[in-house]
Amino acid sequence: MGALSPPDPMIPCASWRDWANLSDGPAGLIAERILADDVADYVSFRASCRPWRLCSTDPREHGVLDRRFHPCQWTMLRTKEGGPRYRRGFMNVTTGCCRYVDLPELRGHDVFGPTTEGLLVLLDRATFVVRLLNPITRQAADLPPATTVLSQSDLELTWLRKEDLLQVSGAGLADASTIAAHFPEIDTVAVAKPGDAQWTVVDRGECFLPAMSFAGRFYCATTRAVMVVETGADQPPRLAIAAELTRPFARIMWDTVHLVDNGGELTLVDRECKGSRSPRRYKVYRVDLAAREMVPVRGLGGRAVFIGSELALSVSPPAFPSISADTIYLGFDDLLTSFMDDSPIHLMDGTSEP
Repeated sequence: MGALSPPDPMIPCASWRDWANLSDGPAGLIAERILADDVADYVSFRASCRPWRLCSTDPREHGVLDRRFHPCQWTMLRTKEGGPRYRRGFMNVTTGCCRYVDLPELRGHDVFGPTTEGLLVLLDRATFVVRLLNPITRQAADLPPATTVLSQSDLELTWLRKEDLLQVSGAGLADASTIAAHFPEIDTVAVAKPGDAQWTVVDRGECFLPAMSFAGRFYCATTRAVMVVETGADQPPRLAIAAELTRPFARIMWDTVHLVDNGGELTLVDRECKGSRSPRRYKVYRVDLAAREMVPVRGLGGRAVFIGSELALSVSPPAFPSISADTIYLGFDDLLTSFMDDSPIHLMDGTSEP
């Protein structure tokens, strides 16, 4: 089909509009509203025509940490066997829409993520430099080599390769200019800014469980509390208690806890083992950051949560007809069910399915 032409000026056509030549005001306002809703649609809007690009902000003129351009609603899907090597699929957890993107930036890197903001964390296999990549806007930034996190005792763990020691299980914003990362193999949380020469260790040796960014700050769970990374210009970064857990967490019993951004609320799922032959018990709490306490909630606000060994994901059931509201599903991020687990778990009536 050929390109569409404007109608003959001699023939009135009330339905035809010269959208490409909208003035900067209306087009700029449309761009702002699209960006506030979904950065992927914003990128498509800018790609439509040159006049629209000229009246809207180019994401690549801003740093990768600029939250306006983060694809927070998008999560990366598992890689398809036999597909293009650097093609990745992304799903919008609110609408169910899927997009496939070719990312040659992945060449030579291990890929971790996405972060809660939708960014990918890359580890250069040759230099161990950590890179952040926005897969939608293609903004990128280099962080220091992950090897600067390693202590002498870490280096003495000769049975583990460096690339295994330096795996990242959670990363995200600690503040507007700082990234925090959790290195689980060495029980370390560290922070860095783009351009820094090395990572700054915030805490080492603590039993950290899930770690994630929420509303521009970095949270992780320990055996006793949900912690937040505090940063400031006049003091070194540190971990502070955001809210204490309602019960001690027992790793020896294979208990797990899971942090998730559940529709804009920081939520914790407590997965408790009651005995070797008893099914696990699930409790859900809203982390009240203002009151610094855990508030029990009965359901998930009509949403569904998939939990894994390191990550958790909240989705909108109306976009996925086979998913039930207020339900927990296991198996995300390789967390497998066992004889103690059923899945899904329906929170409102306490039932589960084998």
